[in-house]
Amino acid sequence: RFADYLQRTRNFDSYMKRLVDAYNPTAAHNVMCRNTISIDWRGYLYDCDFNQMLDIRINHGAPSHIKNFDFQKLADREIMIGPHCYGCTAGSGSSCGGATTE
Repeated sequence: RFADYLQRTRNFDSYMKRLVDAYNPTAAHNVMCRNTISIDWRGYLYDCDFNQMLDIRINHGAPSHIKNFDFQKLADREIMIGPHCYGCTAGSGSSCGGATTE
């Protein structure tokens, strides 16, 4: 919904530029998707809550459903990323409360 709002108000590009410019590689080491997975009500697995809302399931050979749970494959998985990931890696990091300035 927030992305839709940014598109409607013509602020999406400037918002994304701000996030990209505030990218912090140190914050990327502590993001949720490195040690937590999200599971929807049907049992499908996602790297994070944001991917769940975008229906971007765990992939790259790791199980995408809880019935096929495999700890080692999930621990070794390649995380599915997209432009929304800059929200978790900007400034001080933190999925919901990251700062875009230091």
